[in-house]
Amino acid sequence: MSTKLSPKDTLYVGILSTCVLLTVILALCVPGVAHAQLFGNNLMVNGNAESGPGSTDGDTPPVPNAPAWTLTGTFLAVVYDIGPGWPLSTDPGSPTRASNFFAGGPSTANSSAAQSIDVSAGAADIDANKVSYNLSGWLGGYSSGDDNARLTITFRDAGANAIGTASIGPVTAADRSNVTGMFLRGTQGAVPVGTRTIDVVLLMTYAAGVYNDGYADDLSLILSRSSTATAVPTVNEWGMIIFMIFAGLGSVYFLRRQRRA
Repeated sequence: MSTKLSPKDTLYVGILSTCVLLTVILALCVPGVAHAQLFGNNLMVNGNAESGPGSTDGDTPPVPNAPAWTLTGTFLAVVYDIGPGWPLSTDPGSPTRASNFFAGGPSTANSSAAQSIDVSAGAADIDANKVSYNLSGWLGGYSSGDDNARLTITFRDAGANAIGTASIGPVTAADRSNVTGMFLRGTQGAVPVGTRTIDVVLLMTYAAGVYNDGYADDLSLILSRSSTATAVPTVNEWGMIIFMIFAGLGSVYFLRRQRRA
């Protein structure tokens, strides 16, 4: 026996249809939450010195010079193979190196490059002690000189207070057997609970000579989330959850209407 829908039934069907439509729109139009970008990817911007041009003489800063980094001193990006006395693409170094590398520059003083990485999108997992980091980079110098590079990260809370640090390097002349080149260094550990930003500093330390020959290339900072981490629903998933709630309520409502008919 068919039952004609009452005005209330018609209204409810309209609401349910609207929820279905909104759910489809959310699923199609809203990108996944930042977790997909925060975990498993290199968070260091321009860690390979390739986002801009490199100096072709080792002295003149290119324009722009090392984009994404805040520079001090004579820090600059330099092209491989610019001539004798400079790192060659065949010298020890990263197997994935491209055109440029970082150098301390034409000075008898230290220089540096820095950037800050916002990791607040992973706050829930970080505060549940579910996130680890892997810091790595190719660091080195020139021949028997002890100019060197050190890469340091500082974990900061929401108030910008330092709550932990980690570093790699330096690679000394003795470490390099007095050979010009860069060698892989890395470290890993747990991201401190409360971390909201990670500051990165690449320090080129001058030791002797007429040039700061601290060198670096292919720098990387990767965060990983434990497989046991509690999943936080994305906007898409919340839409599906709301839809399922309304669908369940609708089923109960119509079953009761049929029983009363």
